[in-house]
Amino acid sequence: MSNSEKNTDKKLTLPKKPYTAPERASQGPRPPHKAAPNVANKGSMGKPTSAQTVKLADTDLGFALLHASWAIGLVSREGKSLDQAISMVLEGVDLPQARGAVADLSYFGMRWLGRGRVLTELLTGKKNLRPAELEDLLALCFALLWDPKEAKYTQHAVVDQAVQACASDAAMMPGKGLVNACLRNFLRDQDNFVKQALQNNLAAWNFPNWWVQTLRKQHPDHWQDLLRQGNEHPPMVLRVNQRCMTGQAYLDLLTAEGRAAQLLGPQTVLLDKPCPVFDLPGFAQGEVSVQDSAAQMAARLLNPQSGQLILDACAAPGGKTGHLLELADVDVVALDDNPRRLARVRENFERLQPTLGSKVSLELQAASAESTTGWWDGTPFDHILADLPCSGSGVVRRHPDIRWLRRQEDVAKLSQTQQKILDSLWSTLKPGGTLLVVTCSIFLEEGPLLAQSFADRHSDAEPLAAPGVVLPHPQHPELRYSHSPDGFFYAHFSKKLPL
Repeated sequence: MSNSEKNTDKKLTLPKKPYTAPERASQGPRPPHKAAPNVANKGSMGKPTSAQTVKLADTDLGFALLHASWAIGLVSREGKSLDQAISMVLEGVDLPQARGAVADLSYFGMRWLGRGRVLTELLTGKKNLRPAELEDLLALCFALLWDPKEAKYTQHAVVDQAVQACASDAAMMPGKGLVNACLRNFLRDQDNFVKQALQNNLAAWNFPNWWVQTLRKQHPDHWQDLLRQGNEHPPMVLRVNQRCMTGQAYLDLLTAEGRAAQLLGPQTVLLDKPCPVFDLPGFAQGEVSVQDSAAQMAARLLNPQSGQLILDACAAPGGKTGHLLELADVDVVALDDNPRRLARVRENFERLQPTLGSKVSLELQAASAESTTGWWDGTPFDHILADLPCSGSGVVRRHPDIRWLRRQEDVAKLSQTQQKILDSLWSTLKPGGTLLVVTCSIFLEEGPLLAQSFADRHSDAEPLAAPGVVLPHPQHPELRYSHSPDGFFYAHFSKKLPL
């Protein structure tokens, strides 16, 4: 959960009154963000497109390869998030198929960037190409060509369209011969080149070396599974609103529509194949939400009771907030320091509100959890859900850019922020109340070590039963990685009553 940007405190209270659900939202593309100067109708180095460049149609694979390689470069060299980068390169692109293809290739390229980078250096003999966009394009193409058995496109199509992508961009055009030669050389001796690449851990695991070594040290029995799972496509798991129906009843609805799924828990359903959310029966009406099985533990661990006042700190985008409101008639204060992300909490609430009745309330507060100044009115909370900002190491399969954006030193810095937030929030909890500490991380500094440090500083904190580290690997050997939860950490504390 984001808690890194400092913003002016803002308060918005949503009243306790029935809400009329809006009509089903359009499934068209969102309006794109303003593009970076080097990606909108220009050469990749910001130079105007020359008369000699070819024009690609939005439906061409070359178009998708070029834009996806731009997105990869914005992440790896400029530190943009992948979603932000995709929005930037899609400025002015309206065709849904083109937008989908660019997003798909961008995620694929980020997930397998390690093997792409190693093969690029191996085939070109250079650590850094100029322009750098050539390196991004080659890395993406090598990733696509790596395993013919799992090919998204034919080998010929990838090579031909990579050359066309270069020919469409003034800055990359001089490199089209290099791209063509490297890709064809790879295909002539593919097995040998793959074997050579796998001698490098970056290609073998597709994670930075510090990440691999950290998991190997901290999870010696599971580190390989954790890395493999991080490269898998994430499952689509649903939380069925218990105010509406049981998980089994919703599973029956899916079955009637011909959608294969299975029940993971009383209110938890796993889809065999992901689908657009508005294709799900009852999604627009608040009957079901998308939330991983590990994240669904949070609200149930707090066990909210009607009439209680609950703080959801670092709440955006609001999945756990909504779950709390589904479980009981409670008053929730959702706190997040990013107003834009906090708006998503409101959107989720508005979708759910018709199912919640008139005895719940949600108050949104745009403020930092590191201090109580400006947002807390002094009324102590019965429960606090502290969904702390963290490295995201447990959800890397959902966000493949995380592994390339994080640095080893970030973990220690984030741990300090987490401690500061917990100390601040503890002062707002009433005696007898409970604090649930949550991170979507599998690094020990953001899990057991964090919880122990907090307990050592607060003698009035009584540990309660909690799952601890939830590792993202199959619980049984015969299950696929798609059955595994995201990686999380949970610690639960009760505030002792004064003597």
